[in-house]
Amino acid sequence: MSTDRRRRKSQTAIQTAFLNLLEKETFEELTVQKIADTADVSRMTFYAYYVDKLDLLEQMENQSINQIREFISAQHQETDRKATEMIRAIMSYLVHHVGENITFYNVMFRVGNASMLQEKLYQALYHHLANYTDRDGTIGDFPFSYFMSYVSGAGISLIRHWVLDSERISEEALIHHFLTIITEGPASYLEK
Repeated sequence: MSTDRRRRKSQTAIQTAFLNLLEKETFEELTVQKIADTADVSRMTFYAYYVDKLDLLEQMENQSINQIREFISAQHQETDRKATEMIRAIMSYLVHHVGENITFYNVMFRVGNASMLQEKLYQALYHHLANYTDRDGTIGDFPFSYFMSYVSGAGISLIRHWVLDSERISEEALIHHFLTIITEGPASYLEK
């Protein structure tokens, strides 16, 4: 077995053990020893990849956020697309990405203050939406910080609710409703 393959296998085992343990225990209760034992690796192997459990958490969050950032960045390369088309592509990707990694997001949204995932999602959205600001720091005539507060707060909250909902609607339904709220506003639902 090659070194890279062995390394990936060990890291995957550690990350899987970490998520499985966090479904039953709080982050504070977890120890490196418990993670290593569950992953069937030595503590030395754990420390070869991670400084501590907080570093493991941060690296896992960063892996996920980096995938989202890479997708968003690629969308900005296509300069001939309308904003609504780009929003639809990003929303679809985000929902599918979260859906494919639902266990990870479920655990991260329940970890509490140890997780910075929501802040990292906010930053990813911030950097994306900052591309649409006018020279005076507005979007249209709306101050960017207010716009960002509304969009990111609503978007992240909706994704979080979907992840934690035991009676979760389908990805397609979430994308449809999310896009409708973004493009037509909440009043469109009240009028129905």
